[in-house]
Amino acid sequence: MTSYTLDDLIRERNISPEKMEAARNRIDEYVQAYELKEARKAANLTQRDIAARMGVSQKRVSVLESGDIAHVELDTLRRYLKSLGATLSVIATMPDGATMRIQ
Repeated sequence: MTSYTLDDLIRERNISPEKMEAARNRIDEYVQAYELKEARKAANLTQRDIAARMGVSQKRVSVLESGDIAHVELDTLRRYLKSLGATLSVIATMPDGATMRIQ
């Protein structure tokens, strides 16, 4: 039986670096959404509980937890996290390497 590495598969299917980066980004989004869902579950809260605290529908919470992180407004994410008792911080990295924390 012949084995293939991921690099072999990428070459065989002629997958561009741009497509690979897009796929990695999608995976990162799903992982982040999964972490939000697990944090909610660890707090013993339902999607309805979170939705009520945020003032949105349960469906909106479901969409957020399904991997739509890249398109979420910061205020929506902030309200989701606040409903868990958490805060949101954003760290910006400037071209010179300096960082700026925004809360």
